[in-house]
Order: sequence, then structure tokens, then C-alpha cells
Amino acid sequence: MTRTAAGLAMAVLAALNLEAAPLPGFVLTAQTQHFSFYSRDNQKVDAQKSERYVGQVEQMLGQQVAGRAEYYRYATAQELAAGTGTYAAGLTLAHSGQIHSTQAFHAHEIVHLVAGQMGNPGVFFQEGLAVAIGNEAKWQGKDVDTLARKTAASTRLSTLVARFESLDADTAYAVAGSFVKHLIKTHGIAKVAEFFRACPASGANTAAAFARTFGQSLDQAGAAWTASL
Repeated sequence: MTRTAAGLAMAVLAALNLEAAPLPGFVLTAQTQHFSFYSRDNQKVDAQKSERYVGQVEQMLGQQVAGRAEYYRYATAQELAAGTGTYAAGLTLAHSGQIHSTQAFHAHEIVHLVAGQMGNPGVFFQEGLAVAIGNEAKWQGKDVDTLARKTAASTRLSTLVARFESLDADTAYAVAGSFVKHLIKTHGIAKVAEFFRACPASGANTAAAFARTFGQSLDQAGAAWTASL
């Protein structure tokens, strides 16, 4: 499970002083234009695949990653939790330029790294974009539209956006990924990126920014999405 929320990330950052590099126990194992890769216990990283992918996401979203990000490779989610305070397969602190991951290459977190520098539309859209692009619109190996169909038909989109973090994780990520996939298909990736940029770092007024960008309310867009599933 991956949790990446700007507010949570900044709280973890402040609490654990994660800005120093390298973190204790990690050694520099590779370096590219966009990344410094750190690992411990001989955990491998796929530096070139990560470098190629971040360039693709930058081009897709029209957003450059500022500086060189730090990519920390852990062996397990338990180790990641011990180092960051978050039990997850991956965690991205976009504004401090850090990825913490249990994977040698982590497309989902690289999407967060790029998108997190555009604006903050809230966790629903952050995770939805990372699932739609980084996970190729699949969650736990299954198509997100199939997984989201029942929930989309029974719950208003505005409610799903507001309650994302209280939902079962598998449901939440599939629903968010399915809806953002729908946005990309309907309006194009450039319009979705425009929406992210319209949202302030505080994450406030997401619904208003959505309406200005797409010309319809969250629930109107949600109804169209549900009808398409």
C-alpha cells in the first residue's frame, strides 16, 4: 500500500528530519541526472529505468523535477516504516525531493515526485494520477474500472474525494485511479496537469479549482464517469 499526502509527508519530514542525506545506514549506489540512489544491505536499484521513466513523466505532465531527488531503497515495508514512520511499499516527499521505496524501480512514486511539484489537489487526485499513470490503471494487478464500478454507482464522487483516507485502501486507490483515468481519457493529460497547477499547496478549494478547469462540478463529472464504467 502506498500513502502519499502532502500534509502527512511534511509532518513526517518535520518530525524525523529527513532532509539530511544520506540517511543513517544508507550508501550512495548510483547517480543519474534526476536521482541520487541510496541503499543498504546491498539492495539493488534500477537507476537507468528510473531515469528514463521520470523523463517520460516530466514530458507527459509538462513539469520538470527541481534538482536531484534522493531515492532510498529499503528491503521491506517494515524497514521503511522504521525510517519514515509510514508503513508502506513507497512514500514520496515531493517538496523535499525524496522517494522512499521497497522497489528497485517504483513508477507510482516517480509520478508523485513530478506531480507533487505542480500543485496539491488532495490525496484522492494525487493517488489517482499515480495509479492511472504509474500503475497503468491497475490496482493489485486488476483493472481499476472493474474494481471501482460498484463503489462509483453507490457513492457520490464528492464524498469519495472527501473520505478517501477513511476508505478501505484497495477500494480508495482503485476508485481514484479509475476516475483520473476517465479525466485523462475525456479531457487529456494536459488538462489534468492544469487542474493540479490550479490547486494551492494547502490543498484547499479543490472543488472550485476542478469546476474552473473542467467546467463541471465534481459530482457532475462523477456521474459521467459512473455512466462510462
